[in-house]
Amino acid sequence: MKILQITGYKNSGKTTAVNHMTRWLKGNNHSVAVIKHHHSDDVVMTNRTDSESYTRSGADYSILNTPNTSMQVKRESPDLEDQLDRLNKAGIEFVLIEGYKELEYPKVFMSYSFKKGHTNVDNIGLRNVLKTFDIRYDGETIMNWFKEWSSDI
Repeated sequence: MKILQITGYKNSGKTTAVNHMTRWLKGNNHSVAVIKHHHSDDVVMTNRTDSESYTRSGADYSILNTPNTSMQVKRESPDLEDQLDRLNKAGIEFVLIEGYKELEYPKVFMSYSFKKGHTNVDNIGLRNVLKTFDIRYDGETIMNWFKEWSSDI
């Protein structure tokens, strides 16, 4: 299982890059999981849907089933290593992690935030950065690099 972190500040193009990478992997018949790190529990508890309101009400699990999808919210502190182990055992080929800057997995860094401007990766202490990109100019370059990085599985 190959793991790649996509890091950068808010509005730097992380989600856009992850979506492009996911579509490309799926278009080439690979299995892929995406893990997103968010700083606030409120992102899943905004009372926009019934299932979100159940979580806010205190349910230990809230499961939403549609004809082709099942989504589960479990009230517990996340254990990323356990999640990765379960994905590996499930046969997932690629895991894309958005965020978790402090982890040691191979990562790319999105250097421009549309809110904060340029950030020098050396100034924030990230480790194991394979490449730095600016989504404004490097969209094609990101995908060319990613295709090469993912080709050896």
